[in-house]
Amino acid sequence: MPARGDHRYLLGEQHAGTPMVFIDRPPRGIEADTVLLDNVGGARAAVAHLIAHGHRRIGFVGESTELFTSAERLAGYRAALAAAGIAFRDDLVGISAGEPERAVRALLERAPDDRPTALFCADNRHTVGALRGLRDVPQPVALVGFDDFELAELLATPVTVVRYDTAELGVTAARLAYARIAGDAGLPSREVVPCELVARGSGEMAPP
Repeated sequence: MPARGDHRYLLGEQHAGTPMVFIDRPPRGIEADTVLLDNVGGARAAVAHLIAHGHRRIGFVGESTELFTSAERLAGYRAALAAAGIAFRDDLVGISAGEPERAVRALLERAPDDRPTALFCADNRHTVGALRGLRDVPQPVALVGFDDFELAELLATPVTVVRYDTAELGVTAARLAYARIAGDAGLPSREVVPCELVARGSGEMAPP
């Protein structure tokens, strides 16, 4: 799973015939087999779910969009708003800079008639941060998180999430890698693992 922004340092290994598959984020600077999540589709489904329950002011909480997955999930958030005729607002996007609870609290400190009535969190770390930020908020705020997490279904209000089969990422990547080892010399492929929305309660609360 690539973390660096430029993967040309792997060109020597690639030219030498070393099979490689990138998981979760695509490589930059080289072409190689890649297995990704449907980040845009999953995020769009999450936000559309909140819109279907009456929300118009929906906050986004996530990492910097320099990170591929965060950028893709923000794109899905924007697509859902656009499909519902809701204008995108920069001021409802909370980039956490490593402090998701603080980002959530900043969104909720807005005037009562302007603060978000729902939140979409772009990964499980931000969902947990949001739960901490929401624990002493008097008005309930609907919440949908991308990524499932341990005990999410056991909270007082179980957390609605977008989840995916982590094992499928590995199985798909292994299949591609073994095909290369076996001599497949075709063009690099990109495969996408689907996501599903799991409604548990937190994403189904109506706005106040």
